[in-house]
Amino acid sequence: MKRLLLILAIVLCTTFLKAQELTIWQKANHFLTKPAVVDTTRIYQPSPCFSLGLFTTGQKAGFDVDANFMIDFANNERLAGLSQYSLSENLCKKIGLEVGYGNVALGYSLEVGPRSAWKKSAFGLGIMGKSWGAKFNYSKITNPFISSLTVGQEGVEGYFHDTITTKEAAVLKNFTVDGYYAFNNKRFAYPAAYKIGLIQRHTAGSWMLTARYMQGSLYNSPEASWDSYNMLDCFSTMQASIGGGYSVNFVLWHKDPIGPRDQGLRNITLNLTAMPVITLVNYLKTTSYEYGSDEETSEVYNTGEKISKIWCYPMPNYIGSAAVGLTMWRFFFSTQFTYNRFYFRSRDAFDASQMDLPTYVDDISFRGVFHDWMLKGILVYRF
Repeated sequence: MKRLLLILAIVLCTTFLKAQELTIWQKANHFLTKPAVVDTTRIYQPSPCFSLGLFTTGQKAGFDVDANFMIDFANNERLAGLSQYSLSENLCKKIGLEVGYGNVALGYSLEVGPRSAWKKSAFGLGIMGKSWGAKFNYSKITNPFISSLTVGQEGVEGYFHDTITTKEAAVLKNFTVDGYYAFNNKRFAYPAAYKIGLIQRHTAGSWMLTARYMQGSLYNSPEASWDSYNMLDCFSTMQASIGGGYSVNFVLWHKDPIGPRDQGLRNITLNLTAMPVITLVNYLKTTSYEYGSDEETSEVYNTGEKISKIWCYPMPNYIGSAAVGLTMWRFFFSTQFTYNRFYFRSRDAFDASQMDLPTYVDDISFRGVFHDWMLKGILVYRF
């Protein structure tokens, strides 16, 4: 009897687990293939299926800073100065593969051709729906640091200008989270020119709401700083922005599918999006190295750091994108361009009177910008 009860319990447990597995898979499949609630006279949804994509990208990111200041010399002469510095990568070219099912796709890419930087790493994750979406991006660039110093005006006594590229590399890091919401999401499919899940049947547009969180930093080593004209050596910024704009899908050609294999050229859609934002939270931390020297060897070494933490002015910034999507047979092709430019600005980023300078420096104003752009082409086949 006990053996019979044990066998019965095992059978019941196995049946229950199988039912649970089926339920979990059904839930997952429902999530991956759930159709969007749309106006079907405006938007067409292909049936969910597996897809394989081949893509290539070209992109470039960088960081530029201007520090304006006034110099008071011992002879009571007062001249304007400008310290400029930047770090950027060369054009980065990548190729990759994307595998998708239903509403979800995963991709992986490798850099090809000449290296864009001494070292580079990047990671991105995106969710793009008809109503809302979010993108997570992280990048790290290690490259030489370019610095210049200008004092006075050209042709006037006391004028000086020089540019230095450091032998030591600096490190630029950037992490961003972008989100959007489309108000007219039943008649307007924002992803239509970017992915295969939705196809716009007729021209439509929508007002958009967007938000961005960004953390960026530049680390310049004391060795590299000593060889350059930096007034500020390391930076880190935290920004929170909100704004909005308008996005429109221009349907240049559309023909509804005529068979299960979606024969022929079916759709050409052009998307244009402009979303200015206001950076309300704009925090900046700066570091300036201090130096000393050995009297016997005259060797210069780092003796400490001057750190300043300030809240910068609110700044207008820009997010923009454009894409063209083409659907033919079981293929989907898209060319996409995105552009970002984010400023930060302040006065008195550090107290120069505390620094051991042969002359006095004051009236410091500081302006910097993180910028990046990307061009992507992707060809997707739907099984």
